Amino acid sequence: MDRSFPFWNLKLPPRLRVVLRTQELLVFIGVLFYALFSALGTPVSLPFLIVCIFAIGNAMTILQVLGKQLHARRPFPWNWVIYLIFLALISFFASFGAAALLKWMVLRNQPYWGLFRLTWRSVMVICMGTGIVGYLVAEIQRKLRERNVQLEQAVAHGTAVIAEQEQELTRALEIQRGLLPKTLPQVPGIEIVSAWQPARTVGGDYFDVIRLDKNRLGLCIADVAGKGLTAALLMANLQAAFRAFATPDASPSIVCAKLNEFMCNNVAPGKFITFFYGVLDGDLRTFRYENAGHCPALLLKASGASEFLPGSGAVLGVIPGWSFRDFDVQLAPGDRLLLYTDGVTEAQSPQSEEFGAARLLQAATRDGRSAQSVQQNVMEQIGFFCGNQFFDDVTLIVAALR
Repeated sequence: MDRSFPFWNLKLPPRLRVVLRTQELLVFIGVLFYALFSALGTPVSLPFLIVCIFAIGNAMTILQVLGKQLHARRPFPWNWVIYLIFLALISFFASFGAAALLKWMVLRNQPYWGLFRLTWRSVMVICMGTGIVGYLVAEIQRKLRERNVQLEQAVAHGTAVIAEQEQELTRALEIQRGLLPKTLPQVPGIEIVSAWQPARTVGGDYFDVIRLDKNRLGLCIADVAGKGLTAALLMANLQAAFRAFATPDASPSIVCAKLNEFMCNNVAPGKFITFFYGVLDGDLRTFRYENAGHCPALLLKASGASEFLPGSGAVLGVIPGWSFRDFDVQLAPGDRLLLYTDGVTEAQSPQSEEFGAARLLQAATRDGRSAQSVQQNVMEQIGFFCGNQFFDDVTLIVAALR
């Protein structure tokens, strides 16, 4: 900043103070003018140039503010025409003062009019240059301030959007928790437990266990396509429909067919649900099921053998009128049945390696034969494998026959 400005210690308007901040740049421009005049052979001395920069440059800062008002009140290009005429007049009259000041400070033995005729062109060039450059710099600073305000508003808006999204995820998580059973019904001869580990973002996993009669349980597990509040609301529709269709006399294929028709008529295009439903009979030790595009259930036999249970059904909500059918499995005491979502097999390690079906089988058969021990082993191994960083919901149902 040019400290020779006579009003340095006064409280200046913000617009004028912005213009004054260009004085350091004006000194640099003045040096460039001196080099240019020297190259052209124009008789300009360094003392004369310094006087012009500090005297005329400071005087122009006040005139720039007035000139900017003239510039801003006219449409382009008349705004620039008026501004340049204004600067030219001010520059011409400033030449008289500059010549007088130069005569008084440096060249006292020179006649005034001769000095004026010698230097007035240079004074006008410097005065016009400093005025235009000062205005342009002030205009750039104004635009930068406007841009900063816009960026601050954008950041504030982005923060509000993120907060709103976090609230939405919290509401979706509450909806999801409310749809899952708090306690599981039990029937003689069957031990059944469940586990649900939500991811950092809300997914669409759903499971349910309903008591059909004194010996039978209905087990379902599903995964709604998508995440967030939309998936949670779609899960709510699935839960209500499943509870309505899963009657004691309805087979798994009938339940899947009714759910498929309901979802085809009520789900937006591009949305679908993978679904697995089975009826477990503790008295007859049978398991009747249908798999609608979901992960195959894992059957661990008491003999040590294992078997995955696929199905023939299509995902729900895509193909109206799909023909589902029932599959029957005979069980024995000591057999264990695992129903799970893809968050189990697709859990990823820090090296982006998936947990996979082989590790699931190894964890399920590690030790212990109770449903509780199998559930704990599987969940511990998944958590250890992915470092407890779950990118999708992990849902598991384990049933063991006594």
